[in-house]
Amino acid sequence: GVRPALLLAILTQESSLGKNVGQCYVTDLTTGSGTNLSGTVTRQRVMNPKSIPTFIALTESLGMDYKKTPVSCWIPMYSGGKPYGWGGAMGPAQFIASTWALYSARVGQIIGAVANPWNIRNAFLASGLLLKDNGALTSESVAAAKYYCGGNYGRSECKAYANSVLRYAAQYEVDIAAIGG
Repeated sequence: GVRPALLLAILTQESSLGKNVGQCYVTDLTTGSGTNLSGTVTRQRVMNPKSIPTFIALTESLGMDYKKTPVSCWIPMYSGGKPYGWGGAMGPAQFIASTWALYSARVGQIIGAVANPWNIRNAFLASGLLLKDNGALTSESVAAAKYYCGGNYGRSECKAYANSVLRYAAQYEVDIAAIGG
């Protein structure tokens, strides 16, 4: 029930339709810091330490090595001079491990296989489910803001994200109409 243009817009905003699924590796399981993909630059706040056990369990269940699995780096944000937020988003839809854990069983049931957040089809389906659960059928703007910010979706950066997604979606609607979709 979620508009295809909105799904495409989310995946465009999150990972350029899967072209950028992350530029960091988690290396410190205690602090959540890591490195860039070449291992030459230390990066802070790559993944919330509370998410690391879920991330490790997920990668192991998929036969992947967590130390060689790319995730998003932290986008530096500060409030009152203190950092907030984390990187650690996974795959084309950029799910954090705890959110993926909430959707992986539903996706797996629908596809009849183990769900993988790095698989574009699985990510697309999970994004649709999350957007629907976030209220996309009644307010795409709120659903997009929640996609990025969760429960704190009223912040200005969340609204800016939603506005960007809706601009992409509007262009996708034009493109879909042009090909007779």
